[in-house]
Parts: sequence; structure tokens; C-alpha cells
Amino acid sequence: MNTMSLTHDTPNSSERIAVLVAHGGTVFAWFLAPLLVYLVKRNDSRYVEFHALQSLLWSAAGTLVALATWGVAIPVFLVWHLYAAWMVSNGKRYEYPIVGDLARGLMS
Repeated sequence: MNTMSLTHDTPNSSERIAVLVAHGGTVFAWFLAPLLVYLVKRNDSRYVEFHALQSLLWSAAGTLVALATWGVAIPVFLVWHLYAAWMVSNGKRYEYPIVGDLARGLMS
């Protein structure tokens, strides 16, 4: 897991809130929350851009797996989103499996 400059050590409160909305907002708006955060804040902060993009990619992966499992996987992916929201709200680093690396690659 290479964290380069995309996930710096001390996000400010605005960045932390935006990232919390990107991860936790999926409870109410699966794709919409991370997409809106990504579109609105991506030019302001690479930290926010990275977290919103990986949350969006995780939602996309969750949708594909949910379609293949007739929706059984939705709670698993949702819990993962909530865990990510909890981690970043407590100032800890978090990266989703697989899509974190994909998000980093798309940003570079």
C-alpha cells in the first residue's frame, strides 16, 4: 500500500468532512455522495479527490457484485463504506482493498 502524497497526515476539518460525506454518504446516496464530493472538491484537495474516487470505485464494485449475488453483497459493501467513514473521521488512514490502488493509478 503506497500512500504517496495522496493521503497526507493532517487533513483540515473541511477535508475531513468532505471525505466523511464521500464514504458515509453512501448510506443515503450510493453513487451520488462520492460522485458529488469528487466533482466539487477534486481540484481543492488531492486527499479529498483520492478518498472520493476510491469510495466511488468501491460503490461501483459493490454494485457489480450485488448484481451477481442478487443483492446479497450490498450489506457487506455498505459496512465497508461505514468503516472507512469511521476511520477517516478519527483521523486514521484508510484505503479500500484493490480500488485504493486503482484510484491512485487513475490520479497519477
